[in-house]
Amino acid sequence: MISSNFKLTYDPAGSATVILNYGDRIGDELEPALAKTVEVVTLVDADAPFIRIGKNAVTTFSVIVATDKTTDKEARAAMLDSIIAAQAATKKPLRIEINGYADGRYWQFSNATIITHKPKRYLSTPAARWQRTMDIVATGLTYSPPP
Repeated sequence: MISSNFKLTYDPAGSATVILNYGDRIGDELEPALAKTVEVVTLVDADAPFIRIGKNAVTTFSVIVATDKTTDKEARAAMLDSIIAAQAATKKPLRIEINGYADGRYWQFSNATIITHKPKRYLSTPAARWQRTMDIVATGLTYSPPP
């Protein structure tokens, strides 16, 4: 596991839930994948089809966060509580900040939601460690420069 250099805040102007913080143990670096909508139009007597690019674009990525608790029962309870929190998630803005920029800059998706939430309890560690894997789908990424 590595330490996160990102901070992800779900609904930053509302209930502001930090789903990943600086220094959290993560399974891997964020790998956002952008997918655009396209339509392939077959043209009669043409050498190649026409590709029409739509205005919609969606970004998907996974976040894997590991957390230690004091006891086994606390780790298992945190797993179950995390499912309750994830199932209540609707589409809200998602702010992304990078560690080291203290000048107020950030990137923000206008809409995002957790589409898959998978917690698990590590049994192979001496600590009462549990992990949550969240698959996120988001759209409308913008950049907010320093004020």
